[in-house]
Amino acid sequence: MLLSKKYFLALIFLLASSASFAVETQVMVRAKAVDAKYIGTSVGSVKVVVEDAETGEILDQGWITGGTGSTDTIIKTPITRGQVITDDKTAGFLAKIDISSPRLLRFKLIGPYGYRQALQQASVTSWVIPGKDILGDGITLNMYGFIVDAWTRVLENGQVDIYTKASLLCGCPIYPDGLWDPKNYEATAIIMQNEEKISEVALEFTGPVGLFSGKTQLTKPGHYKAIVYIFDKKTGNVGVDRTMFEIDSE
Repeated sequence: MLLSKKYFLALIFLLASSASFAVETQVMVRAKAVDAKYIGTSVGSVKVVVEDAETGEILDQGWITGGTGSTDTIIKTPITRGQVITDDKTAGFLAKIDISSPRLLRFKLIGPYGYRQALQQASVTSWVIPGKDILGDGITLNMYGFIVDAWTRVLENGQVDIYTKASLLCGCPIYPDGLWDPKNYEATAIIMQNEEKISEVALEFTGPVGLFSGKTQLTKPGHYKAIVYIFDKKTGNVGVDRTMFEIDSE
């Protein structure tokens, strides 16, 4: 009984000692839209989970908040090696991690939560050393995709007008002669019925900002689905949304 008590006290002491050696270490985590700016509050934020890559233990979690960053610095001006391109207003999440020894951590991102059809995930692993903060631009993960919001309007004689409002994943706008020009993107609606492809409809930019549209004629009554996508062949960026509609029998 005495030995067991001594063992128990020694274990408590060991655990307390381990905890006392833990050091709060700060890591700035950011999400950046491919070929665009930082993803933050304006599109509903991105969730961050920081976990031990080997055990899955969650060490911190929270939300990326803030602005998209400086357009001049990020997009218009060539970036030099080692240049910090963020500031205290740029979207990010400051993770605070208590660790007592170097640990391999996984940083997982999912968002933007303001547009569920556009949700993307990204993750990366990195060693973190106790007391060695990673600040400034921090750990930045690129996230692919567009925000695509599609809808239809059914008119007489089976005419269907198809619309979509699109932007980069950061919410950055698409308009002619802008930094993100619609001529660089392919917008298409795939028309499906009973999970079979009926046709494809090219969507043209009709503006003024981010709006693409097209039309088709359908004579067969029933339920239909339009799968609308935006594609940038230069970067591989893709965004998709789905919308349902019905053609009534005459």
